[in-house]
Amino acid sequence: METGAEGAESKYMQNRARHARLWRKYLRLTRGGVLTLRALEVVREEEPDEEFKEVISTIRAEIESGQIMSQALEKLCPEFSLSEIELIKAAEKRGAWDEVLQELADGLLDGTF
Repeated sequence: METGAEGAESKYMQNRARHARLWRKYLRLTRGGVLTLRALEVVREEEPDEEFKEVISTIRAEIESGQIMSQALEKLCPEFSLSEIELIKAAEKRGAWDEVLQELADGLLDGTF
């Protein structure tokens, strides 16, 4: 049986893993030439976590309504950490999506973020 602290840690680890999965898949799709809205649609369709599918749908809807990625993520705080949002802002400013999304996914998986 999990204690409260163990349950919170498990939820935190699951959250990091699903975020890493989102960024890696989004990176690979867009790197391959899939446009942002379609890439998010594909990621959502293939996401096994029903709760996280709704998060991805919200991101897509915000972008479709004219927001940039970082603005969409900010509306979903605390789902996305400040570190994630700041790295996305850096990618938007520098146009360095490949580098930043890879770094972000790696950091989520290794516990940096």
